[in-house]
Amino acid sequence: MDSNTILRTTSILGLSSSLFVSGVSFSQSYLTIPLFIGLPQETTTPLFKDLYYSGAKLIVPLALTSTLSTATAAYLDVEKRTGYAVAAAATVSILPFTAAVMFKCIHRLIAIADDAKVREKTQPGEVDGLLNQWKWMNFVRAGLSGVGGVVGLLVYSGIL
Repeated sequence: MDSNTILRTTSILGLSSSLFVSGVSFSQSYLTIPLFIGLPQETTTPLFKDLYYSGAKLIVPLALTSTLSTATAAYLDVEKRTGYAVAAAATVSILPFTAAVMFKCIHRLIAIADDAKVREKTQPGEVDGLLNQWKWMNFVRAGLSGVGGVVGLLVYSGIL
């Protein structure tokens, strides 16, 4: 396979997987989490836990695939290296953002789901507040990976 074919393949794989990650994150925040708000915490926290772990199984590998593909495109295309590097950085940034910003909220919701004693001590409205907080942080993740995909598309198409 020639380097031009590899460049096209990695570019398209990188931008499409980044846009897919963005769509998954957006749909979780826009379509799913609002359905949880107002339900009993005994219902919402286990549902959130399942949503979080099933999302992580999909999002982490896709974000890494996107980043590695786009970084490979940056390596192969000297003229567009900066654009591809920006796309890769935007997409991979969702992983440290999750760890640095979102984990406290995530771990609290999972602790409420897993432990009846923690659930009993939970303040009224706390779970709904945590879900709303997670929803907006997840919108940020959708935006970051969306930027990665759009920048990758603009670079690939020659606009950037």
